[in-house]
Amino acid sequence: MASSSLTSTLTSQSKSPFYPQQLSQLPSSPLFSFARSLKTFRTNAKSLILHKKNSNSVSLTVKAQTIDFSGSFFEGGGFGSDDDPTSVPPGSVGTATAIEDKEEPQCPPGLRQYETMMVLRPDMSEDERLALTQKYEELLVAGGGMYVEVFNRGVIPLAYSIRKRNKAGESNTYLDGIYLLFTYFTKPESIEALERTMKADDDVIRSSSFKVRKQKQKG
Repeated sequence: MASSSLTSTLTSQSKSPFYPQQLSQLPSSPLFSFARSLKTFRTNAKSLILHKKNSNSVSLTVKAQTIDFSGSFFEGGGFGSDDDPTSVPPGSVGTATAIEDKEEPQCPPGLRQYETMMVLRPDMSEDERLALTQKYEELLVAGGGMYVEVFNRGVIPLAYSIRKRNKAGESNTYLDGIYLLFTYFTKPESIEALERTMKADDDVIRSSSFKVRKQKQKG
């Protein structure tokens, strides 16, 4: 059944490349879905539909898949740079251009396409990471977000150490972290609340959000 596929793909310690080259077989879900993969294989997706009955009657589609991350700018270190160990490389516009074969959903009226890169504490447990992922998915949807997808790259060394003080006043220095990439459509005014929440989160070492700009097709 699809549950066994989910278990096999939700491991957080992989060193494999992070970004999918071919997701043409992955359909877009109407509200939000998250794809997690930590091993380098060709796309082989299965779906598990879970229905949450509450006041809003939300339908959640969970996609468990194995994908090929080789050949993209995420391969061989990811977001590292000399100025920011978690920054997006110059000239990169993120998911929209890195996956040319993927059929992307149309941007809903009044929304814009964004990506958020998040680096988490490397010592987080699997349950803690999944809870944090769900927390930010729900935050994005509450702010008007749609078509939320999450890509987990696993634990990756940082370009240099990051020192962060938590709410208890303790300082910790991190040499690596769990990399997550969120892709979604949302209202521009919702980004400020997202950034504020991530900055105050002790589990988030570093984060960065940016608007995805489509490349103009040559005629």
